[in-house]
Amino acid sequence: MASAARQLVKELITKNKVMVFSKSYCPFCMQAKSVLRQAGVQDMGVMELEQRSDGNTIQSIVKEMTGNSTVPSVFIDHKFVGGSSDVQDKFDSGELSRLLQQLGIVKQDA
Repeated sequence: MASAARQLVKELITKNKVMVFSKSYCPFCMQAKSVLRQAGVQDMGVMELEQRSDGNTIQSIVKEMTGNSTVPSVFIDHKFVGGSSDVQDKFDSGELSRLLQQLGIVKQDA
C-alpha cells in the first residue's frame, strides 16, 4: 500500500506543474489554492487527502519528502515550495508570479 501511494505521490508531482496536497475543509488549503488561482494558475493538480482511503499514508509520504506535516503542501515544477503562508509570501513579494511566468505556467502581462 505504501509503495503504491509513494509512486502515486511521485507521479502527481511529476505530472502536474503545480500540485497541491490538501484537505477540502482546511481554510489554509483553500487560501493557498485561491492565491495560486489569483496568480494565474488555471490548471493545478489537487489531491484532497480526506477523500481517499489512503489519505493518511499519502500525507505521511509527503511529510517524509518535505518535513512538512501539515496541509497544504504545494509543489511547483516538482519542487516543494511550502504551505499556505509560504505561497502567500511568494505571491506578495512577486516571486510567485515570476516563477510561474519563467516556467510558462502563466503568461506575462502584456
